Formats: sequence, C-alpha cells, structure tokens
Amino acid sequence: MGDEARRVRSIEFPGCLTGARRDTIACVADAHSYSLLEVERRQKIHLSTIRSSEELSDYRVEDIPTRDGTPVPGASAASNGNTLPVENRVHGRSSSLNALVGGTGDRHHRPHSSIPGRSPSRTPEPRGREAPKISSSDDLPSTNVDRTPEPSHNGSAVRTSSQKPLPPPPLPENFQLKPHVLSPTPSEFLFITGTEASAVGVGMFVNLEGEVTRGTIEFQKYPDSVVLDNYNEERASLANNDVEEGYILAVVVNENDDQLPRHIEAQRWDLEPGGNERPKSSIPVPLDCPISTPVGIYKTISSDQLSFSEVGKIMQMVRLKSSFAAPSHPPTPPESADPRTKASIEQLQKEKELFESQELCLSSSEQPSVSESRREWEKQRTQEEAKIAMSLGHVNSDIILWGGNCIWRVIRNPLALQLENSLRLAHPESSNDYLTTDLNVIVSLLEELDSLVPKTENEFLGLNYVKQKASLLLFAKLLSTQQTAQTAEMIELTEAALTNGGLDPRISLLLVPLLKNEVLQGPQGIWVNRGLAMVAEPLIHTLNGGINNNIPTSNIPFFDMLIRYLISWQRKRGYGSVTDETYVFDSVDAALLHLLLELDGSDCQRANPSVSSSVRAELNKLVDNWKGNFDRAIQLLETYQRLFVLSRLYQSRKMSKHVLMTWKRIIEGGPDAGGELSVPAAEIQVRKYLIKIRDSQVVEDYGSWLAARNPRLGIQVFADGSSKVKFDPGQVVSILKEKAPGAVQVYLEHLVFAKNYSQYADDLIGYYLDTVLSVLETSPEARASLAESYSTYRALRPPKPSYLTFISENAPSEHWWQSRLRLLQLLGGESRSQFTSIPTARDLSYSISTVLDRIEPFRNELVSESIILGGRQGRHHEALHLLTHGLGDYDTAIRYCLFGGISSSHSTSTTMQASASSASQKDLFSHLLKEFLHISDPSDRIERTSDLLTRFAPIFDVGEVLSIVPDGWSVDILSGFLVRVLRDLVTEKREVKVQRALSAGLNLRVGVEMLEKGEQAGGGWIEEEDGVKVLRENSANEDGGKGKNKVNGNDGGLIR
Repeated sequence: MGDEARRVRSIEFPGCLTGARRDTIACVADAHSYSLLEVERRQKIHLSTIRSSEELSDYRVEDIPTRDGTPVPGASAASNGNTLPVENRVHGRSSSLNALVGGTGDRHHRPHSSIPGRSPSRTPEPRGREAPKISSSDDLPSTNVDRTPEPSHNGSAVRTSSQKPLPPPPLPENFQLKPHVLSPTPSEFLFITGTEASAVGVGMFVNLEGEVTRGTIEFQKYPDSVVLDNYNEERASLANNDVEEGYILAVVVNENDDQLPRHIEAQRWDLEPGGNERPKSSIPVPLDCPISTPVGIYKTISSDQLSFSEVGKIMQMVRLKSSFAAPSHPPTPPESADPRTKASIEQLQKEKELFESQELCLSSSEQPSVSESRREWEKQRTQEEAKIAMSLGHVNSDIILWGGNCIWRVIRNPLALQLENSLRLAHPESSNDYLTTDLNVIVSLLEELDSLVPKTENEFLGLNYVKQKASLLLFAKLLSTQQTAQTAEMIELTEAALTNGGLDPRISLLLVPLLKNEVLQGPQGIWVNRGLAMVAEPLIHTLNGGINNNIPTSNIPFFDMLIRYLISWQRKRGYGSVTDETYVFDSVDAALLHLLLELDGSDCQRANPSVSSSVRAELNKLVDNWKGNFDRAIQLLETYQRLFVLSRLYQSRKMSKHVLMTWKRIIEGGPDAGGELSVPAAEIQVRKYLIKIRDSQVVEDYGSWLAARNPRLGIQVFADGSSKVKFDPGQVVSILKEKAPGAVQVYLEHLVFAKNYSQYADDLIGYYLDTVLSVLETSPEARASLAESYSTYRALRPPKPSYLTFISENAPSEHWWQSRLRLLQLLGGESRSQFTSIPTARDLSYSISTVLDRIEPFRNELVSESIILGGRQGRHHEALHLLTHGLGDYDTAIRYCLFGGISSSHSTSTTMQASASSASQKDLFSHLLKEFLHISDPSDRIERTSDLLTRFAPIFDVGEVLSIVPDGWSVDILSGFLVRVLRDLVTEKREVKVQRALSAGLNLRVGVEMLEKGEQAGGGWIEEEDGVKVLRENSANEDGGKGKNKVNGNDGGLIR
C-alpha cells in the first residue's frame, strides 16, 4: 500500500506447502490434501487427498481461524449482516464437493496432525508460448534454488475450534507425495493425485466452485515437479478468443528405466483426447548424477531469447540450381500494374537494370563484368536471406530446469522444426528413393496443418514451408510410382497438397520431362527455401540424367490432375503475393498449353477418345483467354501444327490479318492436325469474318482472294449489305477484274438479278457471250451438243415442256452450258436466278443489236437467243417461224401469240401478264396458222393445226381459214373448229334474241314506272299533234277550256 508493502490480512492454513490463487479463490495443499479457500470470507472447501487411498473426514465448508490482532473484515461484515450463513455456503458448494469426492476413488480416513515445517508458497503467473513442442537448450549459468520446506518462525498461537480434531501425525518420508497445484486458466485449477511415487499420477481440473471441468490427465509416474508452458494471459490474443497450445511439463523419475531414468514428460492439457490417450513426448534430462539427485522445473519472471540454427538452415531462401538453361523466349509484360509496395518495385527495377539491360546493351568485351555483378548480387542476397532466416529461429523461454549444479532453459521447438521432423519421419533426408515415402504420415500431417492457425509471421512462414515440402514429397512419390500402381486416392491427395501448399509451380514443372522446357526464370533465377531445394535439386539432376525420363501420355489420370493443378494456379494471376509473377504465370500458361496440345494429339485421341472433347474445350478456352507469353504460344501451336487453334490465339489479340492468314493456310492445304476446320467451312469463316472487320485493305485483299477461289462465296463479301466496309459496285468490278477475273461474271449476276442494276446488263451479257461463243468457236462437240438438244426436244411428243424448261432440267454440267442458260434468262427479261426469287424487270435494257452482231455467226446454233432478240426487235413472224420450225416448241409459239412476245413465253408461272391487243393477236395467230400448215411432218401438221383452230376458233375468220386450209383435208380434221364456229354463231343469235327480249321488258318496266309517277303528280300525259307530251292539267289551263283535245281514259291516262 503506498510506497511500501503492508500486510492487509493473514490467512491461517497450517501446513500449507503450495497453492495457486485466482481472484479471491485459492487452491492450496498441505501434506495430505487439496482445498479451495475463499480468502475474503475465510472459508475453505476440501477437494481431495493427495494420496487417493486416503479419505477426508469432513467435506463441509469451514471457517478459517483468525490470528489475534489481525483485522477480520469478514467479522465486521458479519456484524453488519452482509455475510452468508455457514449453512447457506455449505449448501451452495455441496453438489460440486460431493462430485469431486465421488470421482477420487476410495479414501481412508486418517486423523490430521500439524506439520511444523512448511515453506511459503506463491502462485507463479503462467506465460503463453506459441510453439507446440519442448526441447532442451544450451546450458546456462546455474543458480541455487531450494524448494525444501522451512520451519515456521511465527510463534504466534492459532485459535482453533474446540470441535476440530488434531491433525494426523506425519507419514514417513517414503510415503509422502509432493502436492502440485497449478492454474491453467483464470477459472480453473489443476492438482495432481496419486497412490505412490512409482505409480501413475492423475491431474484433475476443477473450476472456482470446485467442480470438475474437463477430463483427467495422466502421468507415467507421479511427477517430482510440474510447470505449465501456457499462453500468456496478458496478450491481446485472449481478447480475440485465439487458442494457443497449452503444455504441461512434468519431471518424472523412473528408477526401473535405464534409458530414461529422469525425463520431462510433455503433453497437451487443453485437448480432449476422447477415448484415446493424450499424445506425450519425453525429453531426457542430461544429468550424470545419482538418481536421488533432485531435479526441478519452474517458471521465471522474465524470458530469454534463443535461436535455432537448424530453422535458419531449412528456411533460408537459396537459388535453385537446375542443370539446364531456361528458355530464351522473354516473359510477357503484365497487363496491370504491379501491386507490390514502392520498395519492392524499386528493388525489382534495380534487378532489372542490373541483369536485363546490361545483357542487351553491353558489348562482348564487357560480359565478364556482367557475370561478376551477378555473382556479387547473388552473394549479397544470400547474406540477406541468411539474416532473415536466422530471425525465424528465435524463440523465447521462461522455463528453467535444474539439477545438481546445472541449470537449463526449456524451450519449445519452433513450429517449422517440429513439422520438419514429422516430414523426416515420412521420408529421411538421406534417402533418394521416394517410393518408400510414407504417404499416410504426410497426409496425417497435412490434415493437422489444416487445423493450425498461425499467430505470428514466423509460424505463418513455417506452415507454408512445410505445406510446400509435403506437397513436393507427395509429387515426387507419384512421379516415382509406376502408372499401374498409381491409385486414384494417391493422385487426389497429391493434387490437394499441390493446390493448397502454394509450392512454386515451376518446381513441379521441372520434374515433368514433357514440361520442363516451359519453365521461365529471370536472370536472378528461382529462389526457394533450402529445405525445398534439398529435395528438388536431386530430382532435377536425376531427371536430366535420363532416369525415369518419360511419362506416357496414356497416363490420363496423372495428366488430368496436372491440368487441374495448373488451372488452379492460373486463377491466381494478379495476386500481389506471388513472387516473380510474370515468370511464374507465363510458365504455367505455357506448360498448360503444351500439355493440352499433347493430350489433344491424334495418338492420344485414339487411345482415349472419351477425353478428347473435354481437353479440346479446355484448349480452346485457354487460347481464347491467353495471357501468357505470346511468342511461346505461337511456337507451340506451330510445332503441333494446330492452325485453327493458332487462329483463335490471334483472334484473342484482335489480330485480324493474322487470323485470316492462318485460315488461308488451312484453305490452301496447310497441315492442321486438329482438323477442326474443313476447307469449305474455312471459306465460310473467312467470308463471315471479312464482313465484321473494318480494315478496308484487309477486306479487299482477302475478299478478292476468296472470290478468285470461290467466286459465288467471295462476291458475298462485297455484296453483303451488313458488311462494315462498303464498296461501290463499280469499284468492286474493277477490283475483281484485276485480282479475281473469274468472279466478275458472278458479281455482275448479283448486280443484275438481285439488285436490278440494269446498267450492268450489257457487261453481264458480254461475259455470257464470251463464255458461250468462245466454246462454240473452238469446240465442234459443243455445237453438236446444241444441235442434239434441238433434235431431242423436237422428238418429244406432246404434251411437253418449253424448250427453256427442258434444257434447264437436262443441260450438261459444263460451265458454258450454264452460262447459256443464264444468258437466256437475262435476254428473256422476266426470270429468276440463284441470287433471288424476285423476278427481274421485264423491260431490262441492253444493246440488242450488239448481241445480234455477236451471235450472227452462230444463228443456227443459238436458235433460242435469235427468237428472243427477234421478238425484242418486233420481228414476230420470224420468231414464230423459228419457234415452229427451228425448235418445234409449239406451246411457246401459242403463248407468244397470246402475250405478244417472248418475255413470258419462257415462264411456266401461272401468273400471266396482260394479253396482247385483239388486232395483234389475230395477226400473230393468223401467221402462226400459216406456219403450222407448213410443218414438214404431216401428222404434226394436221394435229397442231387442228388443235390451234379448235382452241382459238373465235380469233380466226372462218372464210380466211377455209381459204388457206388445203382442200384435201377432210371435214373431220376441221370438225372441232367448225363445230366451235357454228356453236358460237348459234350462241350469238340466241344471245341477240335474249338481249332483245330483255330490252323490251326493260322498256315496259320503264313505261310503267313513268305512268305511276305521272299519276302521283296529278294527271296524265297529253300527247299533242307535234308529238310533244305535257301534263294534262297544265294543257287544260292553256286551252282555256276549249276542249280541242280528247282525253282517252282507257289509254293509261294519255291524251291523244
């Protein structure tokens, strides 16, 4: 109180040997039992005897006697009525006390006796630590610590109750057990009981009410000394409910054990092992003294810092030594800014200037200085990494162990070293045979790591290191295992370890022969923990030595696992926590592309057809979203001859010209191992692509190239109205004439037939004529083919189609024949084409004389053309002559007469145009009759003439027909005509009669209507001498009643 310590109160507890206090509750022990004390109210509850074979005589709450002269706050409080009655306190603790007694086993009652010698006891504050294991440290200067009980120098008398029995006499020293009381948490006490020193010791946990809180903890032998290596209660982590490992350390002496006569038994007190025993570890005490030499362990007020050199050794970052050169292709610059701090960016810039710039700029004479700079930089960084690694091995300890004339610090192994030792159990460092690696041990360790939450940076780094090494060991085991021995569980566990471990994927890729050349590293190399390098470097050396150098592509499960692992790394692109992210992710992308190309190859597809679809889909997805090294991707795709995938890669960068160039290679027969795009499909892709881009020069170049190769498809590039680049038709014609002459005709057909641009009709007709006439001039077979078509058509018996329909359906496939058909369609006016179903304008204008001049040498071969052109010029008689005698197309001749021309005569459509005038029809039919009468074949002559006269009898004049028909023809030949004519005459006469009768009836009806209207008007009509009719009433008024006229009442009211 104030500046000096003053006694507040004195608590009398005879024979107290040790104790621990939490707030107003203290757990204390004498030579026989443990008790809970309420120091404020001076009350006590007996918990348990130290020896489980003893029984306490009374479990009631007792008042602690007060020394004379000592202030008793409780007494004054009682006088004021503020204390609870003893009965109430007994009742409040009776349930926990009874539970405690029942859980301690059989006890024998012994009378209590006072022990004159006892030492003052204090409860040390436990300090928390973060490492989960305990190990011995280097020897420290020794100090003398005496835990022997001292006799009490306080001779004051103690007031006792008259009812309380005397304490039992002390037991012999050999039978006494040293009490141990600890407080692991602010609300718990731990005390240890046993039967004898050589038997098992049992630790029991009770709360401040004396109730058991958790399961017991056992020791191999009853401990001589115990201490808690616990979390620090004063740390802020407690406020955040962070859980830190709590250990209890017990000094155990086993005289029967020659190996470990004295050792520290360490175990977790804060775990509930369930049905299993708590895991324990033993640490030998390095003391060459008799077994009777006392050994103690205790906590110090302050802690000391020590360092583990082995932690620095395995955790130090070193440059990975790989025996092959890194690929020469440069890394692709990252798309986004580096998210690291300014200091890191400056360091990276310094390295870049040191290595890359000097390589590119220095002359060959200065190269030695560059190498020297690199070595100097690597040496400097190695030193820096060593300093950092040494700091990772620093640990604090506040526990000392003493025995004889020696004192040691007891410290926990750093987390990284503990876990490293576990990995060494799975795979010794001296072994290069990874087939013997214990898979179960590593998997169990990884499961344990998942439950650990690092609380410091050192623990975080240690956990990451162990995860990476564990995943590397599993991957090495998988690589060393034959394909037939690789199980799905092994592959799955390896994948999970690699994915969650965070191991630099370049290390894994270096171990796969197929992918090792895809690993990129900067001039500074790949830096990893030394512990990882000690595993990876021998494997890389073995790989490059040719041992186990092939992994067959038939090992699909392994490669599928590798694909998923690389894809998981792809998703981390852009994370600022990834060191050398450009080299790492470019390596991952290149390796994934290489692997997918290998699995998508023809050999692998034949062996595993079920895998090919998923692999190809993943390949396309990777290329479409490519972010890795572009040049390396091109190189790989060219190596595997995957042109279509290469075009997708170019498209991912919007390199339209390169996309088209790659498709052009496919179309022209370039090797495309994937076969995704056939030549016709590639041509269609080119057309669709050219419509969507805006580069006019590219559209012109590749559009004309496509038109030269496939005219009908190519001209759609220039003709499509949705194209991003528009060309004038005249400009397109000029381009095609220069670069794709064969497509000009097709484009003109589009303009004339689809767009109705009649100004290009002459050009199109000229192309058709060039094609047809050039063949007819040089090929007698072509002329014979035309003549044969005429003779074949004439030989057909009616009913037969028109000649144009006949040759359209039966024309040979030669190009000139097709050109002739389109020429006939164009010359005929109304027609349809392959470009549109809309008929062209009938009055399509073209130079008829020019066409006639060109076909003049072949008038006998080009009969249809002469007919059309003759009709266009108004030479109908000549056209009918050719239709009748040249072609024998009689139905077309009849339609010619009906419609006054050839335009519609070639159409089979039921939609007819307006008929020609009556006079023109009569003239044409009259001339056609004469042509029919000159048909050479008598039967055809009679049949066609009779049919014509019968069908169109009203048009012909009977007298004229009878005058020109041969006299030798029988009446039967003209019977149809004559019957039709006579029937028409009779019909006409009857129609006249009916018309007259109808007119008379109409006249009568009109007269009646007039009479009715006259009567309604008031009088009749008066017909005067001059024939003028007036109303009777008006006429009478004018005569003045002279009565000159008569009124005939019987004449319907008319006056005559």
